[in-house]
Amino acid sequence: MKKTGNDERQYWLWVTRPKYYLDDDGAERSLLDPARREDLSWTCHEDTKKGDLALLWRSRRDLSKFLAKKGIKTNIGRKSDIAYLFQVSDRAGETGGKIPTPGWAYSCGCVPVYKFKNPLTISEIRKNPYLQEWNALRSKFQRSVFRISIEDWKRLNKLLLANNHGYKNVLQRVQKGISSRVRTEEWIEKRLVKDLKLLKPFGYNLKLYEDAETGEKGQQYNCGVAGIIDLLCYDEKTKRYVIIEIKNSRANEYTFAQISRYLGWVKKNISRKVKGLVLSRGTDMQFEFATKANRNVFQLNIEELGFK
Repeated sequence: MKKTGNDERQYWLWVTRPKYYLDDDGAERSLLDPARREDLSWTCHEDTKKGDLALLWRSRRDLSKFLAKKGIKTNIGRKSDIAYLFQVSDRAGETGGKIPTPGWAYSCGCVPVYKFKNPLTISEIRKNPYLQEWNALRSKFQRSVFRISIEDWKRLNKLLLANNHGYKNVLQRVQKGISSRVRTEEWIEKRLVKDLKLLKPFGYNLKLYEDAETGEKGQQYNCGVAGIIDLLCYDEKTKRYVIIEIKNSRANEYTFAQISRYLGWVKKNISRKVKGLVLSRGTDMQFEFATKANRNVFQLNIEELGFK
């Protein structure tokens, strides 16, 4: 499926340090395992859009310091490499100042879709004559994000395909469109728009929000740099606005951060009477702890609504 104009898919290289791809025990970060189907938040370029693809560059900068500080040993290689493929599930939004490194001003929702059994190392990239002018290589990977041209994207993937059996099928699938997990989220969203009464047994009497001045409706409601709300509704029973965020996976700390950002935007621009509702396939402990500190965020399992 070829995209054109403003909808054209973009390709990125995200550069990350050990503290973001290793757990405290030195093992590779479990949240990055594609089999877990976790929805994450990652530093990105402000132009990043839903459906974009990104390769993750694991910088070995500060690796020894990280391991020494933790007092751990690991069998992870000492050479920087490309180790994961991500697909963007939500467009870029401002981080709201909660950023780990100066200049990392934007983040987006994303899903790990493939882990390379044989990562692509910097030495292998340097051996390829056609990648000698690649902007990331010439800049020594000294930024958090690089845009990848379609030509360099093809060259990098040719190298990755040569050493990773099974990657071809995954790449072909995500190149055609967004992942099946994200497609399911869109299907649930459309189903709810048609019948918000599905939430009535849970105490909600909702109608889809519509801006009185612009006529913009609450489905995929654009909050500018804060991101895009899946569904912005109004509860006629409680006289409060309700932000609905749909995740076809477990809700985690990143889900909480995302809906909190939307809550802040709606409080500032529409009404302070607002709550957040996450529809997901369960939660993790981080999400549960976070909701104990914010009584305006609630969660329902999508299976309870009849979605399998």
